[in-house]
Amino acid sequence: MAFNLRGCASDPVKFRAALHVPTSSGLQPFGAILADHQRKDFAAIDPAIIALAKGETHDPRRFWIERTKGGSKDTDVSIAALWLLAFSPRPLRMQAAARDAEQADEVRLIVRQILAADAPLNRALAKQIEVQRTSIVNRTTGSEWAILTADKHGSHGARPDLLLCNELSHVGDEEFPATLLDNADKCPHAVVIIATNAGYLDTWQWRWRQLAQESARWYFSVLDCPSPWVSEADLTESERRNTQSRFRRLWWGVWAAGNGDALDADDITAAINLDLGPLEGAVPGFAFVAGLDLGIKHDHAALVIVGRHGRTSRLRVAKIESWRPGRQGVDLEQVETACREAHRRFRLARLYYDPYQAALMAQRLQRHGVPVTEVPFVGKNLDLMASTLMDVFRSRRIDLYPDERLTADLRRLTIAEKSYGYKLEATRTAAGHADVATALAIALPHAVNLPAHSGVGWGGVVGESSATVRELWANTLWTNDGLRFPSF
Repeated sequence: MAFNLRGCASDPVKFRAALHVPTSSGLQPFGAILADHQRKDFAAIDPAIIALAKGETHDPRRFWIERTKGGSKDTDVSIAALWLLAFSPRPLRMQAAARDAEQADEVRLIVRQILAADAPLNRALAKQIEVQRTSIVNRTTGSEWAILTADKHGSHGARPDLLLCNELSHVGDEEFPATLLDNADKCPHAVVIIATNAGYLDTWQWRWRQLAQESARWYFSVLDCPSPWVSEADLTESERRNTQSRFRRLWWGVWAAGNGDALDADDITAAINLDLGPLEGAVPGFAFVAGLDLGIKHDHAALVIVGRHGRTSRLRVAKIESWRPGRQGVDLEQVETACREAHRRFRLARLYYDPYQAALMAQRLQRHGVPVTEVPFVGKNLDLMASTLMDVFRSRRIDLYPDERLTADLRRLTIAEKSYGYKLEATRTAAGHADVATALAIALPHAVNLPAHSGVGWGGVVGESSATVRELWANTLWTNDGLRFPSF
């Protein structure tokens, strides 16, 4: 298949027409499969990047591209950058801002797939362009497309010719993209493209959106309906799987109230039993596990104990403990003591923990007889934690006692879809990084699977009557070691 390389170099439209991309139907010319919303946005961006390649300026040079899920924003902004990288006659310094290493890998994967495609233009590009660990470079012209991540504290001070900020609604720290945009403002020809899904009202992302919408310096584009290639079957399944606020945010571009949509507010409220309080020890008929989320310097630490009733299979949050970091971080001795005490009081079937920070503590707990198992935060486990949490609350089979920390954390949780499934996320606040909810999520998959016969059959804080915890505690006595038992 013949193509005109000179024409592709001077015209992004011809470039997209000749460029082949992998699809579910095989390799296809990218320009031939564009939807109307893509054509409209490319028509706005093309004059700015052509001028940038020539060292000139064309306004607008700021672009807000907001699309629903599956709207091809990642691929589109990558292809716009790829044209510049390949054909700018002068070396350019380009940047792509990614929220973490995983998103950075997604950018590199898109470019790798394009360069690996067996089509004339793609093969010609592959001879010049190389995908490296933290950048994509043109070996001939010296143009470089650096991929910067918010979770790596590197040098973000360079002034870019082109800045791509993708998935802005999922970036937790405003300072990272704000610094990059400030740097772009210092470059007279710089082009900035922000691509994002709908996010959450009353956030810094919403404030940025309003600025872009109201400013004559910005091209503002919103796709607020499903892309034409999204099937009705996919939409129906997604609506059944997700909360309503999440479904409307992802597929209809509706910015959600609050800053979390992993759980419906009604499901959280339904789980809270005002007649319950924290338990101080084992309860007949229940078996208990614990989840430990351990922060060191910046995050809080949390221990959540969850019980499962052997006969009814209902789950119950038995006790919550959390620790705020001081000047020297979290007091790990306090956390370790609390874990040992929890096992003594609740006879834990097992304590589950993220080994990232707690490996040494886990060894000491084992030596003191506490059964521990690590839960590495890898794809399979993250998906299981998120899926179980959503299922347990949506099926309304968990009981919580009133606790402001847990309730606030649950309401802040969001769900991110990854290549391996789901992942729980939450922005960091002064109250932590949803550490209590994370500890609960660590414990829940294992609480759900506790065998029915594993509940203790003696002692404990309360008996097997239907009386509330508050009523039973009124008739209890303290022992010297702090345990409570019914007073007969």
